[in-house]
Amino acid sequence: MRRFVLALAAALTLAACGANDRAMRANPELDELFAQLGAAPDAAVAAPVEQAIWVEWSDSGSPTVNVLLERATAAETAGDAELAGRFLDQASDLAPEYAEPWNRRANLAYRAEDYRGAIAAIQETLKREPRHFGALAGLGLIYEELGQQRAALEAFRAALAIHPHYETALQGVRRLEPRVDGRDA
Repeated sequence: MRRFVLALAAALTLAACGANDRAMRANPELDELFAQLGAAPDAAVAAPVEQAIWVEWSDSGSPTVNVLLERATAAETAGDAELAGRFLDQASDLAPEYAEPWNRRANLAYRAEDYRGAIAAIQETLKREPRHFGALAGLGLIYEELGQQRAALEAFRAALAIHPHYETALQGVRRLEPRVDGRDA
């Protein structure tokens, strides 16, 4: 039964990855960065574009929300995940369509080995930003740890469809393709 629930969660999460493009904030600069990222011929060219995307994602457009994220980071660094979570809750309350508090919440849950909570937070991240290659790769790592190799491989491939040079996803595909697809390493 547990495997069925995990498989169902995997299917629903991956379905959510591409189903909510309308939820993205309109941001022509970010759209251009994603176009550059997809066209980057190698990792060296992709790296500064990836960094620029992370910078865009880190700015909510609200100084208050940005301060809450900074406080969440400080609390997490100090080892207070509960306080970090409260700051992220406040940020989400103030900016409900902003993806990054959910992505950060997924990271907190993952570190606490709360995989169900991490998957739920990743789903919320992807509702708001379906191109979040970091969240997709994180989803792949979670599914791999849960023994859901097919779902993990699909999540890593979804990340690579957005960011063809994302190292975490590349490594995941290299690890899993031989086992899942029966290809030689």
